[in-house]
Formats: sequence, C-alpha cells, structure tokens
Amino acid sequence: MRHLPACIVLLAASATIPALCQSTPKSNLATNSATTTSTPPAQPGTTSAAPPAEAAPVSASALRADMQQQDQVIKKQIETQENIRRVNKDLMKKAEKLDQKNKKLEKKNKKLEAKQQAFNAEKNNVEAQNADLARKNDAVKAAEKPIQTVN
Repeated sequence: MRHLPACIVLLAASATIPALCQSTPKSNLATNSATTTSTPPAQPGTTSAAPPAEAAPVSASALRADMQQQDQVIKKQIETQENIRRVNKDLMKKAEKLDQKNKKLEKKNKKLEAKQQAFNAEKNNVEAQNADLARKNDAVKAAEKPIQTVN
C-alpha cells in the first residue's frame, strides 16, 4: 500500500511530461492567451495558403504552475483514496463484528430450535396419553352405565 501513491505520481508524471513537451498553443493549458497568435479569417475568393502555425514559446513559470496544479490535483486524489480506504477498513471491521454476532445468534437459534422440537415431541406424547386416557375413561363410563340400568 505504501507504493500506491508513488505509482500514481509516476503514472501521472509519465502521462503529463510527454504531453507538455509535445503540446501546441491550442492544447497547452498553461500558455498565456496573449502569446497565442490568431490568423485572420480567409477572404472569400482568395486562394492563398494559410501560414504555418508557429509554436508559442513555453514559459518555465507557466509549466511550473501547471505542474503544481496537477500535483495538487493528484495529492487530492490520493488523499481521497486514502480516506476511502480508511472508511472501507472501518466498514470491514464492523462487518466482521456483525458476522461474529450473527454466528452467535445462529448457534442460539439452533439450540432454541432443538428445544422447540423436544418440546413439541413431549407435547405430542402428552396429547397421545391424554387421548388414550380419554378413550379409557369413555370405555369405563360406557361399562358402568349398563350395570346401573340393570339394577
């Protein structure tokens, strides 16, 4: 991670230095507008060839200002990326904590489900015993009624 800012600076420098050396007055943002030459519009009906465009001299101070501006932009981008990395790191820590809590809750949930199944099995057993006792009770009552009516 320490090499990332250096790589970004080298990448930006490798992209900007050739561009600065090969720039024209139209594409160079650092040149002054006073140093650019403008050609008058061609008159209709004249067939004169356009004069070759002369490259404006590049000022060292303009290059320095442009490089400082690009350096500031790159530093802001690096700072933004580092801030994003910090936020992502914090979010990863929170996600790990939530994952651990989720695992604990999952274990508790499994235990509760096991208890619920045991409870349901016991409940079904008790209900079956109650139904059996109810049948026996009905059979005893049915057996007692004819005996009482015979007397």
